[in-house]
Amino acid sequence: MPCTDLDGLAGSPEVCEVGGGGLILPLFGDSEQQWDNTLRVILYLVGLLWCFLGVAIIADVFMGAIEKITSKKVRVFDKQMSKARTVTVWNPTVANLTLMALGSSAPEILLNVIAVFPTFQSSDLGPSTIVGSAAFNLLCISAVCVLAIPNGE
Repeated sequence: MPCTDLDGLAGSPEVCEVGGGGLILPLFGDSEQQWDNTLRVILYLVGLLWCFLGVAIIADVFMGAIEKITSKKVRVFDKQMSKARTVTVWNPTVANLTLMALGSSAPEILLNVIAVFPTFQSSDLGPSTIVGSAAFNLLCISAVCVLAIPNGE
């Protein structure tokens, strides 16, 4: 999409042209514009893959910790059977789906955080995107999770 189609940016150069720039890219300023495009593509792809690898490692560690927390068990005394039995503290389905609902809100939150930076004012997307998405994710998805649990669990 050309920069002339963006509000307030008519006539300004694109990120990939000399004098153009975004929040982060180009990393090395206008001197980067004179590099071979193939080299720039390779460097940015390596950087992108490195970021994906970092996210994968963090997500793996995070999910391992969540599994440990949600698999916690306690011993309770059953009065009807007159003996102790082991029960899970968390219902794993509800715990994992609640985390999925929270995780699915992350793109909207990050999008709005990035949109705030140039002017430190609310973007066109605004906080209503976050609030609406979070409300749906936390209320509707959690309600479906609760309804899906069989009676007695």
